[in-house]
Amino acid sequence: MDKSLIQKQLQYIFAKEQYLKPLFENGLISEEVSDEILKNLYDDFEVWRCNKIKNPSIKINRQKRKINNDLSEQNPGYVSLTELAKRKSKKSTGYTIQTWLRDSKTIDFLTLWETKYNDKFLPIAMTARTFTPKIWIKETNAIGIVSRQGKNGGTYADKKIAMHFMCWLSADMMLNVIDKYLEEMSDEENN
Repeated sequence: MDKSLIQKQLQYIFAKEQYLKPLFENGLISEEVSDEILKNLYDDFEVWRCNKIKNPSIKINRQKRKINNDLSEQNPGYVSLTELAKRKSKKSTGYTIQTWLRDSKTIDFLTLWETKYNDKFLPIAMTARTFTPKIWIKETNAIGIVSRQGKNGGTYADKKIAMHFMCWLSADMMLNVIDKYLEEMSDEENN
């Protein structure tokens, strides 16, 4: 086998594994688009000369999987912090969430939540730096907040974290939570 053919086959494999596979697995392209690109790559790199690589134009029997790009469906029970932030400022929801993440009390609360519900949480020291949801998730292995940009994206959080965010956003909400808590405490004392 000549050297240029081997090089073309390696380019094909690299393109397939490094670029195409992640796009398909993350639901950014459909199975049909993936198959079409593979067929074109197959022909462009003359991979058909080597019988060890299967021709993608031959229908591979793959199990159809439902691609779910909606974060709210992927994380049932989570609340959209992006939508909640729109109540305060429609234009800069990301900045509102980032400002919330700058508050040391927020970091304390998130650390407490993650420590309680996430065995893989990596606590970090609070510094003067700014956290974005993605930085927080990446550096701490957080599961209480999920975030993604683009269509069907946004920042979502567990209900308890969302309640903390709502109380931070609105003094009225904080007062309602306190009133409800005191009402519950009063009911328990009377029973």
